[in-house]
Amino acid sequence: MRRTATWLLVGAVAALGLAAAVDAFREEPERVDRARTPATDSPMLAGGTEAAARGLREAGVSGVLTYSDEDCRLRALSLPGLEPVRAPSFAMCRPATPTRGLTAIDGKVVWAGLGYGTARVVLSREALSRALRPALGFGAEAEIGFRAVQAVGLDAGRYVVLADSTGVPRDRVLAAFDGKQAVYVHPAWRVGESRAIRPSSTGRYYALLGRALPLFTSDGREVGIPDGLPPARAVAWSPDDRWTALATRASIYVFRSGTRAPVVRIPLAVRDLDWASAEESSSP
Repeated sequence: MRRTATWLLVGAVAALGLAAAVDAFREEPERVDRARTPATDSPMLAGGTEAAARGLREAGVSGVLTYSDEDCRLRALSLPGLEPVRAPSFAMCRPATPTRGLTAIDGKVVWAGLGYGTARVVLSREALSRALRPALGFGAEAEIGFRAVQAVGLDAGRYVVLADSTGVPRDRVLAAFDGKQAVYVHPAWRVGESRAIRPSSTGRYYALLGRALPLFTSDGREVGIPDGLPPARAVAWSPDDRWTALATRASIYVFRSGTRAPVVRIPLAVRDLDWASAEESSSP
């Protein structure tokens, strides 16, 4: 299935009766409206696109960026030339997050067998709490518990869980698991007000979406980005994870993933974006 189908995941999950679970891991309530016609007109690109296209071409960047504008209309650009191409024919503020079949229901991590209508508990609330208490410095007899808010599969068989404490005040943490074993935990001070996890195409990286947008490798190491970039509001990775695209309020910055290498600036304001290969984007 093409990567552009990421934007259609809400409908697919709803068909399986899991729409309520999707709401649990969205960054914010989304607007999804049927558009009259697909958007193929030129996007609102500012000046300097020739330099951006040249930089992308020289770096060997390719694929299709599908993005939502401030009115939640979807548009798409081919890379490296930045030519407008056909976009999905509906309005959507943010793409649904691919989770590799995982979701959070009633505070539990659940594997939902998309296509089979089945669901299996991967990590119960009790198992999640047992794993997190010692990792966060709580004693074995502590009464504090945790509930899963979102779960996303990564590479190497790991998955990460955004979880809230059940006490007051509420603390939000993130933990990576291998089976039921917690591999590492990002405590509340590091997670902050993050509202969702955005994984990369292969699961090698992920981002925490919120007021800040830190990037991490799947083993929990924070990823550096080029110096001097404005605060980012959205992120996408190329299908092979070699390239990262960070969107600010005025531009998209493309650079080699996991490095502080020079960037290519695309003068385009977007609300959110997704990145697919040309073949995936054009397949039925």
